[in-house]
Amino acid sequence: MISHPGERQSHERATPTGGGLGIIFSIVVTTLCLELIISLPDFWWQNVLPGILLLAMVGWLDDKQSVSSLLRLSIQLAVTVWLIGFGRVVFPLTDTVLLAAFILAMVWLMNVYNFMDGSNGMAGFQGVFAGVTMAVFFQAGGAYPMALIALAVAAACLGFLPLNFPVARVFMGDVSSVPLGFIFAALAVYGMQTGSLSFSVSILIMSIFLVDATLTLLSRAIRGERWYTAHAQHVYQRLIAQGWSHHRVLVVYQAINLVLVLPAVVLAKKYPQYAMATAGFTLILLAICWHIANRRLGMTADVQVK
Repeated sequence: MISHPGERQSHERATPTGGGLGIIFSIVVTTLCLELIISLPDFWWQNVLPGILLLAMVGWLDDKQSVSSLLRLSIQLAVTVWLIGFGRVVFPLTDTVLLAAFILAMVWLMNVYNFMDGSNGMAGFQGVFAGVTMAVFFQAGGAYPMALIALAVAAACLGFLPLNFPVARVFMGDVSSVPLGFIFAALAVYGMQTGSLSFSVSILIMSIFLVDATLTLLSRAIRGERWYTAHAQHVYQRLIAQGWSHHRVLVVYQAINLVLVLPAVVLAKKYPQYAMATAGFTLILLAICWHIANRRLGMTADVQVK
């Protein structure tokens, strides 16, 4: 399976894709081995793993040949509803509007992770960051088995990185980018249920992906573009188009994670009474950075055109 360069792509040569199948394989096998040592939560086996496998199957087909957006969205909605409702009631919400919003938020995170998987190492390093951070909080909250699962997810992403960074010998593909978004959404649900994570902390952990993808989509919609189609307008894609190396872009994104996001996560966890304010302030800062970057990139593009 080959991903060819194009106006919506950030790479310059044909590259094999679908390599993220190894990530999914590693996560499944590792958790099966862990079950022989320590009993993992039923939540993982009954609510999460079926969704991972189904999303990976659809993603694999999409990497081989295009799968309709309606089918992909239907599958994403189905696994989300199963996760929070029909599989086992793990996150009850009595308000129908809030429940619907939460379902849409989970589906959005799956797509965000897929959208941001367009630069060498981007999705892999974010998987390491999110997995390790969640593992630490699960451990601190006494959810030791789930901490091992989160660590296994981070390790699987780390194991993939030598194939994808600094030079991409293979791309992750939809086979794992969408399931990874689902996994981190599921871990957030479990964390909120057990008290290991709060909604604010969960948003913060994925904030750099959420801000770039969400604001890019909104800006395209405001401009009257077909926002639901593939594009190359995320900040990281525009930076690469302006001549930045994939390595440099990745360093900037992960530096933001370490310098801004991680301290905000720790602060929100340590002082839960200020968690919403901390998350809001951090999201605003990231949004300002996104706006400034787009303004500067827009000005650079104008100069080059002239």
